[in-house]
Amino acid sequence: MTDLFVNGYRDAEQTLRLPDLHQALYDADTVFLPRTVVCLHGEEHAVKKRIFSSIFNRRFFRHYQNHIFPKAVKETMDPVIASGKGDMAKFAYRVLINLTADSAGIDRRHTEADTDRLLALLGKLGHAPTMGQLTNPDDRDKLLVELEEALQAFRSEFFEPSLARRREIVARYEAGEIDKADLPQDAITAQLIHSPTDEDLPYDERMKDAAFFILAGAFTTANVLMNMVNEALDWFETHPGDRRRLLEDPILMQRFIWENARLHPASPITKRRALCPMDLPDGQHAEENDFVTIDLTKTNRNPELFGAEAESFNPYRELPDNLPLHGLSFGGGAHVCLGKLLAVGVKMTEENKDAEETEVGTIALVMRELLRHGIARDPERRSEIDESTARRHFKTLPFVLDPALAV
Repeated sequence: MTDLFVNGYRDAEQTLRLPDLHQALYDADTVFLPRTVVCLHGEEHAVKKRIFSSIFNRRFFRHYQNHIFPKAVKETMDPVIASGKGDMAKFAYRVLINLTADSAGIDRRHTEADTDRLLALLGKLGHAPTMGQLTNPDDRDKLLVELEEALQAFRSEFFEPSLARRREIVARYEAGEIDKADLPQDAITAQLIHSPTDEDLPYDERMKDAAFFILAGAFTTANVLMNMVNEALDWFETHPGDRRRLLEDPILMQRFIWENARLHPASPITKRRALCPMDLPDGQHAEENDFVTIDLTKTNRNPELFGAEAESFNPYRELPDNLPLHGLSFGGGAHVCLGKLLAVGVKMTEENKDAEETEVGTIALVMRELLRHGIARDPERRSEIDESTARRHFKTLPFVLDPALAV
């Protein structure tokens, strides 16, 4: 068994499309992720992806953006506005978990206690995607036990009552008592419609899918949001005029977000396992069960494609027409990120940027709220990076809301 590494951008782009490479990035987790959409392969992956794709459509995103988001962001912003300060390492998770729990289909009281409890459980589950990147591998066994405990608590406290209520709603729909338009627009309901019995989709798999849905939508995006705030506040020190421009220009906002995603992909690498002997696009030969690792940080910082200063943040960088500013941060092929539209929206153009129905993405919506209220670095508290994983996480990223900068 050999480990092969692909570092060239174009080679990586083609490698991600190869159908006989199986997802292997999360192999260290044997408890939570193996049967979720991110780890399945072939027809099983395609079936589950179709279910989630029925949720992740533009109609859903418009509803989410215009109706769910305003309530969820207000719930998180109000305490921060009242105190005049906060910590992005907490704020990002709180605002995004409020957003994604509704789309996952998880019912809860909209109280700080419920949000904190869900955050605590998802915080433990959030170790699953990073388990293969632990700087201390001896921590793995301990984390597997914590994963099991967190899943059981999530099942009894949140998932089971949410599933039971949706079973009743779907039964009413099938009995003709309500219309299809009256069904909740969420992941649990979509699964019940497509796979109604536990023979169609085992109960344990439903539960883990719901947890993964929130984890992928909230925790991954929270990390992107934290890095986005950090990069933007650094940028404003030398480009103060761009603070207001971000609020006025959706295209520039997206360029900031995509450039941030390029520099800070949710995972620094992606890993695949060969299902059969094959020749890779870069000429390397892989035998069955060989691992193929793509270093997204390196591919996204290729100076031949992204310029001589590819290591630095520059939302104004000029690129070839066929090269996205976010690089390969959202993957490619069958496992391209399902939540990309939710996180960063559709590509902004002069034609669609001012249209009310244009999906701008969660990151842009949250950044707008923070900028309107004058987000700035807290001069009395320093940020700190979590060094326990190769992924760039902030332990703390303090901020204040400066009335002088509010718009």
